[in-house]
Amino acid sequence: MADGRERVIAGQYRLADEIGRGGFGVVWRAWDERLRRPVAVKELFLPTYLAADQLEERRRRSLREARAAARIVHPNAVTVYEVVEHDESLWIVMELVDGRALNTIVRRDGPLPPRRAAAIGLALLGALRAAHAAGVVHRDVKPGNVLISEDRVVLTDFGIATIEGDPSLTNSGFVMGAPAYTAPERARGEPAVPASDLWSLGATLFYAVEGRRPYPGANANAVFNAILNGRPAKPQLAGPLGPVIQGLLRQEPADRLTPDQAASLLTDVLEDRVPRLRSLPAGGRDADAVMPARPRRTWLVAAAALLPVAAAGVVVGPLWPRDHPARRPPPPASSPGPHLLATLPAGDSVYTVAVSPDGRTVAAGGEDRTVRMWNLADRRPAATLKGHGNAVFTAAFAPDSHTLATAGYDGDVLLWDIAGHRRSARLSPGQGTIGAVAFSPDGRRLATAGTTDVQVWDVASRTRVRTLRPGAESQFSLAYSRRGWLAYASTDRLRMLRPKGGSALGPVTALVRAMAFDPGGATVAVGDDNGEVALWDCAAARRLGTLHHDRAVYAVAFSPDGRTLATAAGRTITLWNAATRSRVTSFSGGRGLVSALAFAPGTLVSGGYDGTVRLWRL
Repeated sequence: MADGRERVIAGQYRLADEIGRGGFGVVWRAWDERLRRPVAVKELFLPTYLAADQLEERRRRSLREARAAARIVHPNAVTVYEVVEHDESLWIVMELVDGRALNTIVRRDGPLPPRRAAAIGLALLGALRAAHAAGVVHRDVKPGNVLISEDRVVLTDFGIATIEGDPSLTNSGFVMGAPAYTAPERARGEPAVPASDLWSLGATLFYAVEGRRPYPGANANAVFNAILNGRPAKPQLAGPLGPVIQGLLRQEPADRLTPDQAASLLTDVLEDRVPRLRSLPAGGRDADAVMPARPRRTWLVAAAALLPVAAAGVVVGPLWPRDHPARRPPPPASSPGPHLLATLPAGDSVYTVAVSPDGRTVAAGGEDRTVRMWNLADRRPAATLKGHGNAVFTAAFAPDSHTLATAGYDGDVLLWDIAGHRRSARLSPGQGTIGAVAFSPDGRRLATAGTTDVQVWDVASRTRVRTLRPGAESQFSLAYSRRGWLAYASTDRLRMLRPKGGSALGPVTALVRAMAFDPGGATVAVGDDNGEVALWDCAAARRLGTLHHDRAVYAVAFSPDGRTLATAAGRTITLWNAATRSRVTSFSGGRGLVSALAFAPGTLVSGGYDGTVRLWRL
């Protein structure tokens, strides 16, 4: 492969090796010299045969589309950091994903069992729903763009995605994307729509369980002809996954399964229930429709024998220096570790957990758009709160324990009356995806972190009192201190807002996924994608030390007495002595990635992608 070590893009990204190439670009592994983190950089190809004005219009449109892809924030979608222009080319800077492409897994290990394919399908469906909610159609869903690691299923390469309402990228009827996974309407030259991605998802699942494409053909024209004029091959190995595949591969977009219907059927497969079909009500367009969605419990199935490989257009790892902290092996697990008190079913993947300050209630939110609450004393369900239009990424109790704030992909912040189990207010900050909310220690302010800025709200009047926009950065996270200080991190810097003004604490080296203050309010822990947890003394504005993990850190939390810091990386929860910063113990947090942590007196609460909330006695 080509060597790019002498090239530095936009004065920041030093190219290493070419790791993938396709019809629309080449992907390089690279090192971000400013933030000191590994990244993937994709150079987009622009046609050379266009006139100057057409080429400039194509450049502007491609830049607009790439920036739209950067708005998509979802655990199963590759994270796009930024888009830069260099040497008259466009470059998309993305996270690195350590895993194998789905087509590589099938070629080397054979077709997947239906349940494993269903788990992958649910993960991809979540990423597509997030993209479609942002008005972005992927247009190139295929096995080569699906990466599977031990803890994640990731949809990559939004490089040819299109924004809803924009015209097609070409006026010639040329179809972009892999022919075998191109929906019929796109093969006819019609614009891509969200249902087009669902057809491609069906074709991808067909390949996953059958080990072959649904439509044969020796070349692109033959494949397109088969898609337009034939029927897909009947699945032979799909078993209970067959109805899902057939429902997604219908010719007309309006006749295909909706995302909700597909999710319901995929969940049936995971739970060993045979998907049932029935007729649509009068006026329906097809005689085969799924039963209404039923209560769900999903989990991600880990990929076996993970060996880093490179496929065209796919970002894989490990792609950082051998001595980088993220490459260090995990510490050995201690035994026996904390005692598991209870496992609470939480529906779909859990992204956030919160414990009320009075220690009575735990709340959890996630992919299924609901917020579930339990009484900690008897571990019985207290309520299921509904109101969000998409995944819930964050939750926080007010200091009086009477109010809960939740937010997520739909961009709304909902305030809930805990006693009445009802919504008391809806705030619409206009920040895009909201990844973190936090109450001030007196409960009078609520801070929200979105993809565009950080905002501070007056809780009583429901009015915005401050907006923090440090440059054009995105992907913010935040935490409130007991002292009333607000720490917030962007893509390159940790900052502090105090009553008398703001200041910058120092740089961050990767995307920050978690932040937490100690009970004293002077020390903040910041967990990032490089597997580092940085500890900062906010009063002295100095870094105290770094805790290293072998995977991205998704959650951090201090115990109520401040003696213990809990961190979550992959499936492993680690407890640290907060004073000495030494590891106390490590243990498995469940069957899926652990994405959220919170403490109650004597109890650690964790939430994960296996759809459970777990209570641990320390």
